[in-house]
Amino acid sequence: MARSIRLRGVLSPDGPADGQRERGTWRPTEPLTPPRSTVEAVRAMQVGAVLSLLEVVRAVLTRGQLRAAFDAEAHSQNRSLNAHDLDAVVTVGLSVSVVVGMLGALVWWWQSRVTARGSKWGRIASCVLLAAALVGFFGGLIPTAGPFARMSAMLLLAAGVFAVVRLWHRDSSAWISYQSTPQD
Repeated sequence: MARSIRLRGVLSPDGPADGQRERGTWRPTEPLTPPRSTVEAVRAMQVGAVLSLLEVVRAVLTRGQLRAAFDAEAHSQNRSLNAHDLDAVVTVGLSVSVVVGMLGALVWWWQSRVTARGSKWGRIASCVLLAAALVGFFGGLIPTAGPFARMSAMLLLAAGVFAVVRLWHRDSSAWISYQSTPQD
């Protein structure tokens, strides 16, 4: 006779193992406020926006190091760059970094607003953006980035993972379901 094993814990569908009844999922109140898990996801996204802006500041402040890195790479490939060409490459690199950082901060902020409103597609978009960030991080950043850029990217990933996990929490799901259902 086969024995069935029931997992009883925080993540189990039938509740915690201590025999105590767990508090119910989120219910609408007056005034209407999102549950704690959604608020935590929104805060994590706002932290991601601030970290993206700090990455822009870091890129501008380390212009000299970027110039030296481009110069060293050109010498290692036996190419000679004059000062004008090197400045042009650094300017393009910094411009791309600033634009990507600003767009990243804008997307983080926009996602936080969408999440706070309880949008179904906002949660799905957050998951897709996190997957793209993971691919970009493990696919291209680790071998090429310096230690500060790696740390910054890991903090951004941690904020994204935390936000997505909190968005799939039972209370956040109830909030999103309530906000997505037309009210009479």
